[in-house]
Amino acid sequence: MLEFFIAAIVVGIAPGPDNLFVLAQSATHGARAGFSVILGLCTGIALQTCLLVAGVSALIAASPTAFFVMQCLGAAYLLYLAYKSFQVRAGTVVAGESPELPAHKLYLRGIIMNMTNPKAVLFMLSFIPPAVKMDRPIHPSLQTAILGAEFIVATLIVFGTVAILAGAVKKFLLNSPKANRNLNWFSGVVFVLLAVALFFV
Repeated sequence: MLEFFIAAIVVGIAPGPDNLFVLAQSATHGARAGFSVILGLCTGIALQTCLLVAGVSALIAASPTAFFVMQCLGAAYLLYLAYKSFQVRAGTVVAGESPELPAHKLYLRGIIMNMTNPKAVLFMLSFIPPAVKMDRPIHPSLQTAILGAEFIVATLIVFGTVAILAGAVKKFLLNSPKANRNLNWFSGVVFVLLAVALFFV
């Protein structure tokens, strides 16, 4: 399954909603916040893997209504995050201080981001099942779980690197209230674009 792991690394590096989400959160709140989001995303991947094994993902993908509801929920949540980001003003950020969100809230953001993204369901359906080998002695469900775990490890490696690099930028700009405000606006714009992308990309 080494080929799958390499493919998962490549997928993680390619620009997409999840790594843009981690980038925005890490640049705005720091690397530690980014890792909280990553853990949430990985939890979402684990849940998506369970849904895949149970056959629920296929049902969602086959139902236009369920798919549209997930699109609406995902877009609504991203627009809510954008609204929260746009609310931050330069005057509310004190030089040398960085407003931090609780780790559990950032973790929850990662889970919601993954679980309300209908394209994550489609991706899991198109990425993992083809890698399952029916001629192997390992049961297909167990193979799916193993591949899901490999995908989580690849995500931790790639997204963790993104969080560290973006967090370094945040630390460098920590003493500039205007820069902090601009980072929040950057996050807001990313959230809006991701919300739109759920319907049109």
